[in-house]
Amino acid sequence: MSFSGGLRLTDLNDYITPGQECIKPVEIKKTGRSDGSQIKVGTEGDYYEVSKDGEETKLEKARITLNDCLACSGCVTSAETVLITMQSHHELLSILEENRRLHSSGQGAQAKHVVVTVSPQTRASLAVKYKLSTTSVARRMTGILKQMGVDHVFDSAFTRDLTLVESAREFVQRYNSSEGQVGDGKSLPVLASWCPGWVCYAEKTHSEVLPWMSTTKSPQQTMGSVVKDYMAKKLAISPDHIYHVAIMMCYDKKLEASRDDFYSDIYKTRDVDCVVTTGEFDRMMSETGVSFVEVAESESLDSLFKLDAANGHLLSSAGTSAGGGLEYVMSYAARALFGIEVTADQIAAVGRGESQHPLVQIKAVRNQSDHREFALLDPSTGQPRLQFAAVYGFRHLQNLVRKLKSGRSIYHYVEVAACPSACSNGGGQIQPEDPSPSAKKQWVSETERLYTTSEMNQLPEQNLGLNELIYDWFGPEGLDSELAKKILHTQFHGVVAKANPLGVSW
Repeated sequence: MSFSGGLRLTDLNDYITPGQECIKPVEIKKTGRSDGSQIKVGTEGDYYEVSKDGEETKLEKARITLNDCLACSGCVTSAETVLITMQSHHELLSILEENRRLHSSGQGAQAKHVVVTVSPQTRASLAVKYKLSTTSVARRMTGILKQMGVDHVFDSAFTRDLTLVESAREFVQRYNSSEGQVGDGKSLPVLASWCPGWVCYAEKTHSEVLPWMSTTKSPQQTMGSVVKDYMAKKLAISPDHIYHVAIMMCYDKKLEASRDDFYSDIYKTRDVDCVVTTGEFDRMMSETGVSFVEVAESESLDSLFKLDAANGHLLSSAGTSAGGGLEYVMSYAARALFGIEVTADQIAAVGRGESQHPLVQIKAVRNQSDHREFALLDPSTGQPRLQFAAVYGFRHLQNLVRKLKSGRSIYHYVEVAACPSACSNGGGQIQPEDPSPSAKKQWVSETERLYTTSEMNQLPEQNLGLNELIYDWFGPEGLDSELAKKILHTQFHGVVAKANPLGVSW
């Protein structure tokens, strides 16, 4: 099943080289010969390897999978035929239809247990289009999906709390191991790794920076572990009997779900089986004849939601749509390393220009809102104790990589997002009908506003449901247990290329 047709219509004009053709048109198998063989194109477009003595060998066309993708956006912005094969919303509909068939034929025991995880960025995007609150969107999405046959609808903001805590703990540990020295080759800076477009770019073009990447899983993949490990055990269901769908803001989240690191060889299943973007979900509603504004709100939300039980409103975390890692990690580190009390809310408010704080200094680099520097000041000397940065968009990522590779970076921690304006502007988000830059800017700004202005922010440690899950899942040792270390972390794989596949020197 290919991506939906809307994929190539997305205008991602800040990526590396929009419109570029796929960099892997053929697969060249090594023959062990070094006789000056050449490649020629036949009359029907086939590729042939021609040896020095004139012998021709037809080359097989490569099958491009998500593991080959560089996330350069070329094939997903302008090509008429998308070469990448992966899941779409049609697969979710197919699974639900098969479940209905099995139940109607008395074979319900063979039906998949379907779980859907929804990102807060998705809710904000839908809220902008339909002029609703994010809480109303969450309840409508739950109602729609449950009516379609989905068993559980979860909130990735719930597992974002878990990843925030573990990311902060990882940073403090790495800071202490390097004694705060930036550029030691393995510990600092810590580069956030929740953005799969950035991870893919780093792995396949700049593997030198991989030792600095945070190994804590993203909220999407952490929820994948919750569903396929914790929940499967609680319900006594085999992980391969669960079909887990994530509704996300970004097509690159499909790349993330396809990684071999998130595949179980024992059960032959992925932690996240299918990723549906916000736009694909919206199109699925149209294709199935569902009017989002007319559908009834679900009276209850499932347990894995950040919810204020008193008023039924969704809770959020401080920070931008990039996930809030910077604000929470800085706040946690300030307290753990230096005994300085600065809350994530206070840092976020300074970042939005809503207030000032004597110990938090923020400045835009070259007046760019997508590259900002955050400094935590010492109360006694006024000198920086921690230096963080938020870097969004590939243009700024390239500058960051240059500084990292030349040893000129001063940052202890960098929050990274491949899309300008972070995840509110993800490639899978709903687009405004007016294609003008000003309309797009206003649309993204409103999406970010709705994302960051939930009724109330809640610190991860205040999430009682999360605390219960950690104890029940990992035991008395909690996040210090070996099981937690294994489940909550991942690894990265540098690709050694003979030449820069983009033909561009950064």
